[in-house]
Amino acid sequence: MSFRDTLVTCQGCGKRFVFTVEAQRQMAERGQTVTVPDLCESCTRRVKYGGRLHGRIKWFSAEKGYGFIIDDDGKEIFVHRAGIPLTEAGTLPPLPEGQEVLYEVIESPKGPQAVQVRPYTG
Repeated sequence: MSFRDTLVTCQGCGKRFVFTVEAQRQMAERGQTVTVPDLCESCTRRVKYGGRLHGRIKWFSAEKGYGFIIDDDGKEIFVHRAGIPLTEAGTLPPLPEGQEVLYEVIESPKGPQAVQVRPYTG
């Protein structure tokens, strides 16, 4: 079977991406039918996580009330304590470095900001 890089437009976000020869070979090696994907990697992850974004806590200081998330694409997203729902006990959930989280992003006056940040346990 011959493979070649293919330029594809994501049906979710409209971005163009390359369906690489390597990705095609990996599908074939796993015994999957090699089909051109409809969604880019980011949109595929959103579907996997129920429409929310996934990332890991880079750092978060409960004392300062803010920190950063590293999204699955490696970008930093600011998070303020106001964007984190409180636990049943009325406290912020622990968000240690490396903790997987799901979240949404809004545009604040200072740029993108994570909201509805919740620990992800898989």
